[in-house]
Amino acid sequence: MTTPSGGIRELIEDALTSAVRSLGVEVALPDLELGRAKGGDRGERGDYASPAGLKLAKVLREAPPSIAGRLAGVISIPHDAATVEAVGGYVNFRLTADWLRRLVATVAANGPGYGRSQLGGGERLQVEFASINPTGPLHIGHGRGTILGDSICRLLEFTGHDVQREYYVNSDNTQTRRFGASVYARLHGKEPPEGGYTGDYVTEIAEAARRDLPGIEGLPEEEAEPKLRMYAIQKVVERISATVARLNIHYDEWFWESRVWESGLAPRAIDRLRESGYLKERDGALWFGPALEEEDGLGEQVLAEDEDRVVIRSNGQPTYFASDLGYLLSRFEERGYNRVIEVWGADHHGYVPRMKSAVAALGFDPEKLVVILHQMVNLKEGKMSKRAGRFVTLDELVDRVGSDPVRYFYLLRSPDTTIEFDLELAITQSNENPVYYAQYAHARLVNVEVTASERHPRLPDRADMSLLVHPWELDVARQLAFWPEIVQDAARLLEPHRIPYYVQDLATAVHRFYHAGNETSEHRVVVDDIELTRARLELCRAARHTLRTALDLMGVSAPERM
Repeated sequence: MTTPSGGIRELIEDALTSAVRSLGVEVALPDLELGRAKGGDRGERGDYASPAGLKLAKVLREAPPSIAGRLAGVISIPHDAATVEAVGGYVNFRLTADWLRRLVATVAANGPGYGRSQLGGGERLQVEFASINPTGPLHIGHGRGTILGDSICRLLEFTGHDVQREYYVNSDNTQTRRFGASVYARLHGKEPPEGGYTGDYVTEIAEAARRDLPGIEGLPEEEAEPKLRMYAIQKVVERISATVARLNIHYDEWFWESRVWESGLAPRAIDRLRESGYLKERDGALWFGPALEEEDGLGEQVLAEDEDRVVIRSNGQPTYFASDLGYLLSRFEERGYNRVIEVWGADHHGYVPRMKSAVAALGFDPEKLVVILHQMVNLKEGKMSKRAGRFVTLDELVDRVGSDPVRYFYLLRSPDTTIEFDLELAITQSNENPVYYAQYAHARLVNVEVTASERHPRLPDRADMSLLVHPWELDVARQLAFWPEIVQDAARLLEPHRIPYYVQDLATAVHRFYHAGNETSEHRVVVDDIELTRARLELCRAARHTLRTALDLMGVSAPERM
């Protein structure tokens, strides 16, 4: 049995479109809004429904129920995968039991590859995520962008994209210079300057520098600070790398800001903008013209040192925006990425239009720069401040609850919602804990296969799938049918939070299937009838493969025993 890489939904969409064309509709079609029926609607509307009759009423000048009825009469679903019926102006589709049984065998045979596609067509893209100023350890708020970015990469790789993970290491901005000055102060037993960093880690780095950089304490500050800054940043980068590795995250590239200047990329970008008229002088500084025009449109709000708009300050120093111009050139021109995806905290929302304007000004398609903003993460411990040294580190959170709950809980909500991380729930071994619930479903599936091998050492090579007749068996198969579209939607929309939603649904179906055997022994997976055992094992294997794949796309483990 073959279906499009988009799964059964794509198969039904194609059949619906062909049927609409057969009615003589030649104009561009409206969105027929084929979607899955929700919850209680599934019994009435089947598994998928489209308001095609309503959508085509103006085109065909006919009553919606009549259009839906005509469509239902001519729609032909390949492989008899679904039945079709018209209800009012809707066309409803119900997946057939025979097709679901055949699907189970296909999924079990494909193993972890089920749902994988070439949606991306090998598109070369870069995902730059986290990239926090390397002035201290990652705290729990930083973890969200880190996990979100990595899960996006996993999804894109699974759907046929050529993905590069990158961390941009800021090494020469206001905050990193304050960091260097803070280390210098601690090296001499003094308090950091105003706005500097006071955490214990600053003192630790200063003492390490005293050992690793002989004579550094004897140099004047203007000579020592750049050396201490680069040394301190490297130490923090090493710590960040170790922290994210605990979450099974690894970067392909740690791109240092200094490279855009050493390679001449930033000066080249500035020259290009100057020659094309995008840079303007004002108050002794060099400004990015489009941003300046935005400001003028708002009235007299001139901020001469606003680094979101200024490229070169009045004192001749470049801003981080100047570095960003060179970084854009590195990615879109020098390294030739077709698309760049940035994952930023929501506090950077005002910088998005400026960066898109810069991409366009440099001669690239601004739509190729995709920025995903995420909201904060809250714990009861209170406000975090990296500069003052008052924060809950990501390492501390992983120590407390483990890597799997951290990754799972951070992906449970869409990026535009704030997360309230429930520490107690994350360590609870109960069905209320979504991580435990999902992993326990996988462990149960593994356990029944072990039990089957012990009780029936020699099972039939082929499974008779016609023996799967109970609703709880077919409900597991139905969830498997939805998986390819879940993956494609999550990858296309860059929304990995769709995966834990699906995992919850599949785990629920698996638990119901398992509990049916607890209530009535004849419904257990492993029974005296070896043919029936073999068929149910095929369903277990298909569900196990899919559940494991979904958890892996989240970066969460799939334990075999719990």
